[in-house]
Amino acid sequence: MNMKTKNLFFLLFSSSLFAQGFNYERDWATYFGGTNTYLTGIYEDSSSNISADVITTYLNPTGGNTPVSYYNQFVTSGSQTYIGNNPNNLYGKFSSSGNLLQAEYKASYLPTSRQATYFRDDLGNRYDIEHTITAYTALPSGVWLPNNNESTDVIFAKYDTNNNLLWKTYIPNTGESHNFEVDSNGNIYIVGYTKWQTLGDPGTFQQNFKLVYDVSGTLLPNTYIVKLNPQGQKLWATYTPSSSINGITVYENNLYIFGNNDIITTEATLSTPNTFQTAKGGQFISKFDGMTGQRIWGTYYGTPGNTLDAGLSDIKADETGVYVTGMTFGIMGGTYYATEGAYKSQTNDGIDMFITKFNLSGNRVWSTYIGTDGYDSYSGDRGLDIKNGKLLFTGLNQGNYNISTPGAFVSTKPNANSEDLFFGILNTNTGHPDFISYYGGTANNPSAAIDARCSFSKSSNGFYLYGATYRNNGFTSTNGYQQGIIYPPAVTMGRSGYIVKFNPKFLSTSEINSSQDFVLYNNPNNGNFILKGSVLNKEPHIISINDMSGRLIYSRNVQKSKEEHFNLEDQLPKGNYILSIKKSDKTLVKSFKLIIK
Repeated sequence: MNMKTKNLFFLLFSSSLFAQGFNYERDWATYFGGTNTYLTGIYEDSSSNISADVITTYLNPTGGNTPVSYYNQFVTSGSQTYIGNNPNNLYGKFSSSGNLLQAEYKASYLPTSRQATYFRDDLGNRYDIEHTITAYTALPSGVWLPNNNESTDVIFAKYDTNNNLLWKTYIPNTGESHNFEVDSNGNIYIVGYTKWQTLGDPGTFQQNFKLVYDVSGTLLPNTYIVKLNPQGQKLWATYTPSSSINGITVYENNLYIFGNNDIITTEATLSTPNTFQTAKGGQFISKFDGMTGQRIWGTYYGTPGNTLDAGLSDIKADETGVYVTGMTFGIMGGTYYATEGAYKSQTNDGIDMFITKFNLSGNRVWSTYIGTDGYDSYSGDRGLDIKNGKLLFTGLNQGNYNISTPGAFVSTKPNANSEDLFFGILNTNTGHPDFISYYGGTANNPSAAIDARCSFSKSSNGFYLYGATYRNNGFTSTNGYQQGIIYPPAVTMGRSGYIVKFNPKFLSTSEINSSQDFVLYNNPNNGNFILKGSVLNKEPHIISINDMSGRLIYSRNVQKSKEEHFNLEDQLPKGNYILSIKKSDKTLVKSFKLIIK
């Protein structure tokens, strides 16, 4: 086989993983929890089980209190039941096929604070924030801040996979978004705002607090970034000259943030030379060295001279670039957020979503509007994810114009002149969609809001939609665990959490189950790793590793064995590879992106 043939094979192989059109099928979809629930996040473990974290608010409907028995129907036998007449945290664990394995409540109202789970890292560790604190008491020593500095401080807590508390520390206020990220080494990056004037460290981007006052003479808080190690101890902290930091993501040892205008509005300090835009705009995007806290680059993003033309909602980064989503705020006919050859080159009505790709040096690669002549917006944070050259996103479409592409999962707008959820996948090289589809059916109350988030599966080429909705139709499947919103007595409307799983169509049901059985341990790694799966023990397989050009680097025939160890430290230079698992007849079962560091 010559090199051209190999490359052609690899291109065909890659496109089979994510072909054009809606080449997915809904595997399962379920509501989760009672009414007045808000799903804060999901986490997929190494066995493809899904953890869901939910906040459930107690209802006091007309005619009396909601019985506790109503809430307890959502927990599994022997688990913690509903606590008191206050909001509770609800935790659920689903199998890869959508069966509920565990559900239990945890107290949200503590004696002197309120607590909720906002994140789980790749190892399953849980991170909670305690806010609305009424009494600041000393925490155990050995962490960054065992005592608070300000009356607006919150408590940041880490728990292991068995819900054992590992440590707590005070941190400056994180705002309503509670933005933080955890890298592959367990280090934690937190952003927020503070009036504490000795937070910054020498050698970071901005060590010193800026004294800025509003028109009434009140001191304004500064935005900050802090990095903690896995034990909750500070590694570095820096202020930034922005008025807000609204999003954060980590890729390898670099941190990417976005936010709004300079805190000193007459200054323009959020950009650096040789990036996309040095002229002052309404938003900014920056890259920081995660080891030192120094800024690497910064660019403004927004119509020069106009600080109110748009807003950003989410950010993701990988080896291919930095991606942001946002929406415009009313410049009819605007073209700023589209590049030549874009999928949609301008906004006609002025209210459109947009998605932009920057390279790792801060220059724009492509950008496109996503929308119709109606009202199209982002759906909030966690509405963007990236994997294997595909960009998954969610949004909201209002009006009577159709945003879907032909052959989509739901190709017609469910509710005319009302808000509907849509989701799609873009090609990261071109910015053009593989598909855009609606999700959901006709609504009993079309004016009720929808929360829509998304994430790619870690163990397969599938993806998840999740959030909260008041809608009764089109959100669940016939094999879903909870197929309808369950209302308490005297209540006929309320919001419930939901989770949806899509899988590629290119695998049969049996192959899907087989592919989900595989787990690749230590990825990224140095060339030494383990491939595990009970399917390996049932029949022979072929394990191959190709570089990103398609060149075969390594191949091994595997006989019946549940676990295969690979020691390829001397054969695989640093870089990205495709590890493929095939049956003996060369049928592809699963592929992984293998990262060698």
